[in-house]
Amino acid sequence: MLNVLMFFSTFLGGAIMTFASTPVFAFALYQAVYFFYPQNRWWGGMVPDLAYSFYTVVLMALALLTCFKDAQQNKLLAAPQMRWLFLIMILFVTTSFYAVFPIFHDDAMVNFIKLAIIMSIAYKLIIGDRELNIALWGYIFGSWYISFVAFQIGRNAGDRVEGIGAVDSPDANGTAASIAPALVLAFYYFWVTKNKLAKAALAIAGVFIANAIVLINSRGAFLGVAISMIYFIYHMYFSRFQRKNQKVTVIALVVCGLIGASVIVDKSFIDRMGTINKEKVSEDQESGATRTAFWMAAWDMAKDHPMGVGVAGFQYYAPVYINENVNTGESRNRAVHSTWFEALSELGYPGFIALIGMILSSFMTMSKARKVLRERNQIDEYFKVRAIEGALLAFIITMTFLNRLRADVLYWCVLYSACAYNIYVIKQYESRSVNTYEEIEKKKKISR
Repeated sequence: MLNVLMFFSTFLGGAIMTFASTPVFAFALYQAVYFFYPQNRWWGGMVPDLAYSFYTVVLMALALLTCFKDAQQNKLLAAPQMRWLFLIMILFVTTSFYAVFPIFHDDAMVNFIKLAIIMSIAYKLIIGDRELNIALWGYIFGSWYISFVAFQIGRNAGDRVEGIGAVDSPDANGTAASIAPALVLAFYYFWVTKNKLAKAALAIAGVFIANAIVLINSRGAFLGVAISMIYFIYHMYFSRFQRKNQKVTVIALVVCGLIGASVIVDKSFIDRMGTINKEKVSEDQESGATRTAFWMAAWDMAKDHPMGVGVAGFQYYAPVYINENVNTGESRNRAVHSTWFEALSELGYPGFIALIGMILSSFMTMSKARKVLRERNQIDEYFKVRAIEGALLAFIITMTFLNRLRADVLYWCVLYSACAYNIYVIKQYESRSVNTYEEIEKKKKISR
């Protein structure tokens, strides 16, 4: 009953806030519904069987109409990562003409087109810093909920938690990947938020998310969380851009975090994480390191199919390209287990380049945003961008070991970076006689 009440209060509350406060609450609600995923919950029979995600998208479209004048200022193609996203969408369409599994590919293509449309509407709705905060809080809230579900169920499949994921991340590793970027965002907001109630909520969310990572026992997600947190904390401590008592605060937060980790980490988690660098490709049994053999097979396959073979194409050709000495379990039709090689095998070299371009442009635009914020002495916003970088870094590391090319959370992280660039860079300079950041930088170099 508690889950049902939380779902209805979230759904109705998000819809009301969309029109009573700001339209971006519709996107925050979309993120929350993604994690609630009532169709796959034990309490799903207690709520009407409706396409809740679809209705939240309709709500987003209606919300866009209410702020259309302001939303027009957010030009979709102004952020380079959005252009790369649309290129990936186009590649899905072109690959559909020769995909080895047309039905699977067409289904994935339609879903990706829907995703691109949703990201476009969300980009339009996030018109300022406040709206970006609401979107990020919506993601943290959704991650907290699925972590709460993991806490409720516990390890139900040996030393893992299975069956609690969202529609595009049903397995344990996919679930962990979807929440891994949220921890660094929760950490950032806990640091900068002054409201004590909000701090308490963020502390609770952070503990539940960290606990879920431990319960799910995903090595890739653990690496993603660890590196993203180290990245953010390093810059908090060593940056010349400092708030009052910032270094002392960093030390205090790290100590509290380590104490909390000592409480939630158990032997099963330690044992599993201890195997990260010990596994080798085996001729007798499959291991995590067998994935490197799959990646090499994807490179070989790309030489013969440079334009890709569509969704699930690697599984189709895997028996041809995977070395016969590599044990792949019960079937040789295996997934490639890496988003980079998933893009290479499904969309070919163009898809691989487009994915790299989208990621690189996300970091490049956030670097520009940080430079502008540093010049304007906006410390909190500066570190918000650092936290978004950490979130994207967490997902990149995690997706290196999983097929997540069409994962919603990947494109949410890209969206956050695009919105930060739009808010802190593009809009900052659009009223000046020199209209773009790039032109201003060129002018500065000439003057030197």
